[in-house]
Amino acid sequence: MDEDNLHQPNDKLLKATFSNPVNARAFFQHHLPAQLAPLFLWDSLQLLPSTFIDPQFESSESDLLFSVCFQEAEVLLYILFEHQSTEDPRIALRVLAYVVRVWQRFAEEHPSPAKLPPVFPLVLVQGRRPWKTSNKLEDILEMPPQFATLLAAWQPTLMVHIMELVRTPYESLGGTPEGILTLRALKAEPVSELLTDWIWDETLLPQISGDGLERLLRYILNSDFDASAFLRRTRRIQTQPLNAKTMTLADRLVQMGREEGRSEGLSQGLSQGISQGLSQGETVAMRRAVIRSLEAKFQTVPPGLMETVDRLDDIARLGELLTQAVRARTLEDFAQNL
Repeated sequence: MDEDNLHQPNDKLLKATFSNPVNARAFFQHHLPAQLAPLFLWDSLQLLPSTFIDPQFESSESDLLFSVCFQEAEVLLYILFEHQSTEDPRIALRVLAYVVRVWQRFAEEHPSPAKLPPVFPLVLVQGRRPWKTSNKLEDILEMPPQFATLLAAWQPTLMVHIMELVRTPYESLGGTPEGILTLRALKAEPVSELLTDWIWDETLLPQISGDGLERLLRYILNSDFDASAFLRRTRRIQTQPLNAKTMTLADRLVQMGREEGRSEGLSQGLSQGISQGLSQGETVAMRRAVIRSLEAKFQTVPPGLMETVDRLDDIARLGELLTQAVRARTLEDFAQNL
């Protein structure tokens, strides 16, 4: 698996999943407008290289472009994944700029008199709250009422298909098992539901690839979750082959955490300690998670403090100490809570 995918799970999960044409095809068939999806020849779907987003938005969005045949014509399907925390009232304007760039690239590769292909723009929104933004470009144009009819013919028009995960029930997210679990995880993360049965669905988890399972596990580990609850949820896996595979992947993440160590800071140390619990027992893992989190934050931990932590057996108490290790400003602050 590409190492960069592991280091940037929030940015890479959707793109890695839907760069696979099988996952993308099932996603489009399920989530495009019902009157449109049956018209395409889905076996012709192809991922096209390149990105069209502005550099200033690279940390909050990513995109994918596909071509698909419609009878004898070509149609381009453009996905913009929007994962910034705030709503963009001018999303239609941004999408218009990206669509124009798609056409510009096509025009460079297909000189006149070739005509431009139609582009269907879909914005997939990850967020905590529903948007109130219109999906029509015309709604953000300010035109005097007495001239609106006259001027309208000279204005660009665009309608964007906005799919908000927060508005979409878990059971309505469709596609391949890997695609469904990816969409569910992206929906769950902003609302702190990554430990629910919708994500740990044992009817779907055994059907996804090893890379897909690793991406999903890494995405959960790098999100804001309660460590002890995560460990308890992992131990509830009933399907034995899936349980064994999860343990193997967790061991890989443990090794990566050891190699990254202090250079990646507190979050990597925390993930390492939590991952160890998957193979070494919940209590031992929580002790190590506390100590490694302190090491990642304060560089060194006095032997006496380490011995005190190693003597603790109460998993709930260790969970509290792990939270305190994250929040403590100094080792002295942490030690006062022991």
